[in-house]
Amino acid sequence: MLRFFGIGSVLVVVLSVTGQSAHAQYRYPAGYGGWGGWGGGGSTVQGSIASGMGNYAAGAGAYNVQTAQARSINANTAMQWNNYMYAVNKQNAATNLARRQKQQQNVNESADATFKRLHDNPDPHDVHTGDALNVVLTELANPKVYTQFVQKSAQPIDSKLVKNINFEFAAQMILISLEDISARGVPDVLATNPAFEADRQAIRTLVAKGKKEAESSNQVSDETLRSFREAVKVLKDKADSTFQTGTRQRDEADNYLKALYGLSKMLEQPQVEQFLKGLNQYPTTTMGHLITFMQSFNLRFGVAKSPVQEAAYDQIYPMLVQLRDQAQGQGPNPLTTQAPLPDPKHATSFFSGMDYSHFKPQPSPHTGVVPTPPAPGPSR
Repeated sequence: MLRFFGIGSVLVVVLSVTGQSAHAQYRYPAGYGGWGGWGGGGSTVQGSIASGMGNYAAGAGAYNVQTAQARSINANTAMQWNNYMYAVNKQNAATNLARRQKQQQNVNESADATFKRLHDNPDPHDVHTGDALNVVLTELANPKVYTQFVQKSAQPIDSKLVKNINFEFAAQMILISLEDISARGVPDVLATNPAFEADRQAIRTLVAKGKKEAESSNQVSDETLRSFREAVKVLKDKADSTFQTGTRQRDEADNYLKALYGLSKMLEQPQVEQFLKGLNQYPTTTMGHLITFMQSFNLRFGVAKSPVQEAAYDQIYPMLVQLRDQAQGQGPNPLTTQAPLPDPKHATSFFSGMDYSHFKPQPSPHTGVVPTPPAPGPSR
């Protein structure tokens, strides 16, 4: 299976509400929003809710619009984050194809031929492995396509088809971001001070360990995640004792540390089956809800493991193609049109509006327990 065509998992749309109270099935850090469910008003707030925040869901209840507006990220921050993660998506595609094709003499030609087959004329095997579906999914993750068309799609899809998808968690996307941020995104106040060098190296070592684990299992072990967060906490404690609260140095360090914590939370394996139970309320959902769900929880199409799943993929694939064609979402081959990743500060800025408490264990979103919303804070 070609594992490199993962959807851009953390696309964000700035929350825009026009005075109406909004309700969502799950509570998220104020101003960030998240996946709202499979149907009804909970998933279609006036304007758009942010997606890509699936693992931040905690409890059920009303979405606090006033608090969200007080602490929302601005449009430029969201746009930069979208573009950064889409670039990560394409780099992930190129890296994995190169690994697969490394024994062949002409890598670019082979990669191009493979992409053209999957994109234009996939065979049943390409569909049933999920590869052909993921090629389309990657194109639909383009921020210009997703935010303007895909997320709003009302194209119906039978809920039984959605339940028969073998959702696969795509950890490598987040790990590429962590690798980049821990290397290029370190603020000068930490990068130029020798006192922090051992801590920075410990973090980079654990990111490398996580990438190796994810190559074989598509996830990072609990032990590695725990060790990573402990290493980040050690660095945070040292930064707290070095830089005074409210100073530029402290703010820069906090933004970097929040990004490390935040991305590590996105590496937690989502409880997909629990969220799929929400489909029991709806005979049909929409393609917009399905793709937003996959965006929110960093999911892609895994290999179909039964005739029922294969039949579901046979029906879903042309629906994805139709949606892409309607959105005019065809893009260049991401495997042969690579560019350097944008400035990783675009990623660290995204997490700056969160509080450190958001990175701690939260009440399960499946228990009905509603956590107390955080106090309003300044816009970021």
